[in-house]
Amino acid sequence: PYYRELGLEHPPEPVCKPVYDFEEQAQAVIEARPAVFSFVFGVPSPEIVKACKQRGIVTLGAATTLAEALALEQGGVDMIVASGFEAGGHRPSFLEPAEASLHGTLALVPQAASAVRVPVIAAGGIADARGVAAALHLGAQAVQVGTAFLACEESGAPELHKKLLFEPAAARTVLTRAFTGRLARGIRNRLHDELTGFAEVLPYPAQGWALGALRDAALAQGNAGLVPLWCGQSARLLRHRRAAELLPALVSAL
Repeated sequence: PYYRELGLEHPPEPVCKPVYDFEEQAQAVIEARPAVFSFVFGVPSPEIVKACKQRGIVTLGAATTLAEALALEQGGVDMIVASGFEAGGHRPSFLEPAEASLHGTLALVPQAASAVRVPVIAAGGIADARGVAAALHLGAQAVQVGTAFLACEESGAPELHKKLLFEPAAARTVLTRAFTGRLARGIRNRLHDELTGFAEVLPYPAQGWALGALRDAALAQGNAGLVPLWCGQSARLLRHRRAAELLPALVSAL
């Protein structure tokens, strides 16, 4: 019915094999030799980690639990992003189901910082200098900010998405598998409310494929109800629309 509503034909069925293979993607990153290789959903193979170290590429892995932080450290990762459930977008859990790995930033960061020897980067619910200061006080050596930068004019987010991040609707976020098949936090909308009524959703990435085909048409028609809109729980703290203004404001906590 969503396709009919937007005047779209059903998209062709996707091939079973993922379009991109992680090992191939990782090799492309290694060959490009960036300063930092950041990843989610697990620990890369020893071969990938070794190749990064040989080329001076710093590796960053995301953890949602203390066990995941320890696994990343054991896997040779250089820095760990401790991601609290306040964060927008997908939960990068990989040892246990995401629903069983919902630790807040306030609880996760100090546990990880006390248990691992590598630097910990705090993420989730941080959008202003107060959040930065709190994270550093908890033992983090840096912070990762998502939603506040997503809302800036320099980001690649659709204009409709940026606009909504500054509106009251952004205060109503949900953790749901309805958007992609993986647990993720976004602004509650019609898509979430209607699909959550089903007994189950398609597994990742099939659910994301089915809804992703609607995205461009829905955005073109200004229909925010049929688009996943990633957003963390800190949206009501947003004040800046330019990264050149946001960054100094965040750094003022240092």
